[in-house]
Amino acid sequence: MRKLLIFLTILLVISFVALPGLAEETSYKFYMITHCQPADVFWSGVYAGMEDAAKLLGVEAIYLGSKVSGDVGEMVTHLELALAASPNGIVISITDAHALDPLLRKAIEMGIPIVAINVGDPRPPEEKIPYLIYIGEDSYLSGVRQAEAVLKVFSERYGRPPKTVVYASHEPGNIVQEIRARGVIDTVKAAGTTKAEIIDVTYDPAKIHETLRAYLEANPGVEYIATGNSAVASWVVDLLTEIGKLGNLNEPPVEGQVYVAGIDVDLAILEHIKEGKVIATIDQQQYLQGYFGILLLYLWNEGMYMPGADISTGPFVIDQTNVDRMYPLVKEKGWH
Repeated sequence: MRKLLIFLTILLVISFVALPGLAEETSYKFYMITHCQPADVFWSGVYAGMEDAAKLLGVEAIYLGSKVSGDVGEMVTHLELALAASPNGIVISITDAHALDPLLRKAIEMGIPIVAINVGDPRPPEEKIPYLIYIGEDSYLSGVRQAEAVLKVFSERYGRPPKTVVYASHEPGNIVQEIRARGVIDTVKAAGTTKAEIIDVTYDPAKIHETLRAYLEANPGVEYIATGNSAVASWVVDLLTEIGKLGNLNEPPVEGQVYVAGIDVDLAILEHIKEGKVIATIDQQQYLQGYFGILLLYLWNEGMYMPGADISTGPFVIDQTNVDRMYPLVKEKGWH
């Protein structure tokens, strides 16, 4: 994949821009501002894509991620720092369009091009921030695809949809979690699920266990816990294993079991899929978000070149039919 991306990048740049050589340094400085640190298993992939593109193109790319996952206040501070440096472009995940709107519009007025990755502005065209392009998943469709994978399992195992569904949101206030949850909830309700809702669980495994344990006691009909993060899915598996309620695809179905599905990729969730403990996870190919974010800012600065539509990097469903192919890819790189 990396060799293919390098080849395509060279073709794009050579096709559009007369350069003396890709290895030459340029004066371009780009900032990438996100709601999480690159130490996170997901954002390490975005960071790797950013670094590879910057190295290939000879530009400077600076990553500023919130120390507390999803902290919009930190993102605002980082955006102010970036504007003070007057960079040649900013790549940003717009987790809170209202909070980030004033500064992003100021950047655009200053002539700084903006590319959104991972989370775009979901508002109507007349209200949304006029960034150049969005690179990332279709969040609603990610929820739909996850729910469809679970509904298929329930149809085969029980001949019906799950009775009650809960979406465990680990980042309250992050619009992408609300959109994914809506995709899950709309899909299962259309299939006949009688109760489906979203609850906030935070990104702390102890709090997740406490919150979901109480929720399951109050809602004994829960049969599907949807998550929007691979680590959260694994923590939910741990809880359900502890209380003896985890549904396992590699074992005969039992009434009252609770099944888990996730979004994003790491080795732990791939192991869980192989073992039957997680039905599926949705890959949004985060490396491409970091890579294309820098590449497109470069092309814009060189000649105002930009694709005419947003770039969708997901959803891609990983389940037991293809997990064996994905596992070595993730194990080799540590990201996808």
